[in-house]
Amino acid sequence: MSGTSHGSVVFDVSAFLDRPKFGAHRILIFALCTLVMTVDGYDVFVVGYVVPALAQDFGVPLPAVTSIFVFQTIGLGLGAYAVSPFADRFGRRNIILICTALLGVLTLAGTLATSVAELAVFRFAASFFFGAVVPNLVAVTSEYCSRRSRPILLIILFMGYTVGAGGGGSIASALAAQFGWRAAFWMGGLTPLVVVAILYVLLPESIRFLVLKGDRNDEVAARLRRIDPALDLSGTQGFTIHEEKSGAMPMIALFRDGRAPTTLLLWLSYAMNLFVLTFIASWMPTFLRVFAGVELKQAGAIAALFSLGGIVSPLILGYFIDRHGATRVLAANYVAAGVSIILIGLWSGDATLAAIAVFCAGLFVIGGQGGINALAAMLYPTEMRATGVGWALGAGRVASVFGPLSGGACWRASGQPPPSSRRSPCRSSSPRLPPSVSASRAMPTPHRRTGTPWPKAGPSSKTN
Repeated sequence: MSGTSHGSVVFDVSAFLDRPKFGAHRILIFALCTLVMTVDGYDVFVVGYVVPALAQDFGVPLPAVTSIFVFQTIGLGLGAYAVSPFADRFGRRNIILICTALLGVLTLAGTLATSVAELAVFRFAASFFFGAVVPNLVAVTSEYCSRRSRPILLIILFMGYTVGAGGGGSIASALAAQFGWRAAFWMGGLTPLVVVAILYVLLPESIRFLVLKGDRNDEVAARLRRIDPALDLSGTQGFTIHEEKSGAMPMIALFRDGRAPTTLLLWLSYAMNLFVLTFIASWMPTFLRVFAGVELKQAGAIAALFSLGGIVSPLILGYFIDRHGATRVLAANYVAAGVSIILIGLWSGDATLAAIAVFCAGLFVIGGQGGINALAAMLYPTEMRATGVGWALGAGRVASVFGPLSGGACWRASGQPPPSSRRSPCRSSSPRLPPSVSASRAMPTPHRRTGTPWPKAGPSSKTN
């Protein structure tokens, strides 16, 4: 308690962090992590918002841009697998700083691309390093909060992701329409570099990680006093946290002590949710522009409702998870997500109805992602948390590669009506298909090369 002397040999850091008082220092840490999540949301979604501008600038059909999405998601997955485990050895702070800085530099380098292939390589490199950042933001947030507040804080953390994807997406669409797609990438590259400078000054290392290292007691004491300046640590000779410690390498520990089924089911949840999320994020603006017949800016604004739904969802989802548990609430959430995605296809001929369906899809799809991130952080102890969350995200990123691919394949193969038609492209889908497949079938494609060209930019498809 504040102002109380802890003269015992070992100070219980877990009990200290679990007390109700949160304090300004922990609020600052949480805000910094949310800020980085905002950058992540913008950079992951930005390509989807400028697809028409990219296709026009590079002189390629829209499906040709699919390779950029694919290389980006492969980079995110490999980064989560390859880089995240280093955080459990060398610390969360260092990984966050290095990878966020490299994201900025490589995103700026992407503005030099003169073809789809070149931009795909730049996006792969940038995403590889940034793939390790999100697991470590989850770890830092988890390791500074109490067990009771952890689920709601981690769900709210992903509001930053959706703010970056939604608000940033609207900005990216406007920049692309006015100045070209490179302006959106300039913003996506400079912002992380500014954020890194802020993090270098203000973001501390995870206090639970410092305790587990065992040789950084001075830093632990300094962190505790920042959280509670009135805390008296006189006579304290060491610090401890009440968590199990396997002693195995984090990658191996994920499958020991009965964790294997939980780990595999968690990976499956990540895979399915991120497949749907990237499918929608990659193709939604283009889908709306062609089938709802809206301008590029309006398509970006409607697609941004997907992220707006994700901003609203954490507060609702966190409330129900706190009272009914994560598994039941997430199961119901995913059923609602499937229904919402089907409605996007059924209502695609009407911009207003499509906007409602897009908002609801964001409410449940992005909300579900925040929920399983919170669940992953609760399942694993500190010694393997960054690896556990990172590898689960890696499994999701691997599956998410097929989201943009599915959209591009369906676009090429479906033979849907031209943009002037208002008929819903989803009515021929089998009602017995899974929601994600039904959504894939709903995505339109341009005519095959049978002599009917893709409509050129005109009054109804202006990009500048």
